Amino acid sequence: MTLRCPVCESTQCILLGPPARRLPTLVAGVPIDISDLQQKFVRCLTCDYAFIEPCIPEARLLDCYHRSSGHHWSTDDSVASSRFYDRKRAILLKHLNSGKRVLDFGCYDGGFLAYLGEGFDRYGIEPSDSAAQRAGQCGVKIIGPTIEAIRPGSVEPFDGIVSFDVMEHLPQPVPVLRSLRSLLKPGGILMIETGNYNAPRFRKLGPLYYYASIVEHVGFFDQQSIEEAGRRAGLRVVHFEKSVHSGGPNRPWLERFINGVYWTLRGLRKMHVPLPARWSRIASGAAPRRVDLQDHFIAVLQRTAEPV
Repeated sequence: MTLRCPVCESTQCILLGPPARRLPTLVAGVPIDISDLQQKFVRCLTCDYAFIEPCIPEARLLDCYHRSSGHHWSTDDSVASSRFYDRKRAILLKHLNSGKRVLDFGCYDGGFLAYLGEGFDRYGIEPSDSAAQRAGQCGVKIIGPTIEAIRPGSVEPFDGIVSFDVMEHLPQPVPVLRSLRSLLKPGGILMIETGNYNAPRFRKLGPLYYYASIVEHVGFFDQQSIEEAGRRAGLRVVHFEKSVHSGGPNRPWLERFINGVYWTLRGLRKMHVPLPARWSRIASGAAPRRVDLQDHFIAVLQRTAEPV
């Protein structure tokens, strides 16, 4: 079967092996069976987008989101600090025009919108029933569970759209970007944060990187590929910066130790040395995280001409 890049449609793609999976496989804390999928980690040589092929059927994923408990709420001050909401708010304000009508695509419980404050007219799209209910309690108007559920012309356009930790979930990102563009006023902006495929550790490890091991993560951007996706959707990148997904204690010695244990166990497994079940699961899974702290990026895309 010929592989085709979901962003630029190029067939110049290479296989980098199957993504490492942590067992049991979960989506939003809900067990999911993907044993019927022979998934591969693929890189496009034309636009540098990386993706998982084949994707998990959307209905299977949505069922997990609908049933998720939503127990990791993001509306308290500690989350606002660790997720750098102040920096995100500053970038948003810098690029917004005079209006403050904002949509959060994948708003979860409305944590970022709540942080923005009541000076904004706040809307959300969220597939998790419990999270959407919680967002409503924070003053967020939920307009639908998915972008596909929003009828063209059914809502007034927005000055800005934000979307954090969503782009990596989209098997076909360009059509979604086009749909989001249609919800923007002329000159309106879309601000996203997602994993950066060009982070040194991600680039080196590819399918072994922790970010690619998360079952619902299917697409991985860098600056080149997000610019190409934006161009095809009628959006122009006007701001790009590396970012830290979440802050926390940085213990280099502990991270070196954990990584050393992982690679030792992986080497033993490769030599077919018998390992206890727990150690074997660690060795067959993804490499430990928090080596490259800046392994995400924030990009601001502005509505421009018609989509390509």
